[in-house]
Amino acid sequence: MSRRKADAERTRETILDAAETTFLAQGVSRTTLAHIAEAAGVTRGAIYWHFEDKDALFNALLERVRIPLDEIVDDAALRLGANPIACLREIAQRSLAGICHDLPLQRAATIVLHRCEKLEDDHPRISMITRLSEHAEVRVEQLFEQAQLAGHLRADLTPESARRQFHGFLIGTCFDWLQDTQQYSLDDARESIVETLMRGLLVENSP
Repeated sequence: MSRRKADAERTRETILDAAETTFLAQGVSRTTLAHIAEAAGVTRGAIYWHFEDKDALFNALLERVRIPLDEIVDDAALRLGANPIACLREIAQRSLAGICHDLPLQRAATIVLHRCEKLEDDHPRISMITRLSEHAEVRVEQLFEQAQLAGHLRADLTPESARRQFHGFLIGTCFDWLQDTQQYSLDDARESIVETLMRGLLVENSP
């Protein structure tokens, strides 16, 4: 990599770091490119060299976050696929662990869930954090189908509704905890949280 290209990449990362910090502090809609330029110590022209507008910068910020949910689902299914309930527990546990320990993901989730003021709903990258991928949706729903066939899913739930409630519960937990990560240790509580989730979806005495 040439020195000029390396300098440009460092500037781009500096801008993204400044955008993350500013979005966290004052929200996405109230942040201007001038605010980000000041925080990054660059000119607005430098920002426009790398990003077409604030929307493009916001999307690039979320692109930096690798959310391995598909890998979590596939790995759990590979190791525990014969036991769909254990597999679902594993997916929920590892998803919450990611929010606890992956700080870039934690910051990006905070921005999406608490700093967007509902003005950025059209940004496609938000779905990385707020929704399951199509692949993960299919695999999780298949696990609930297996649980249903084994007689473990509540009779009033379909695999689709169970998948929606499973995801909604986890997103709600993250939403609440990210409002104030000092209120309690999500890492310490996640096992009991996942048990509460699973008991709400399964018939009594399920494994």
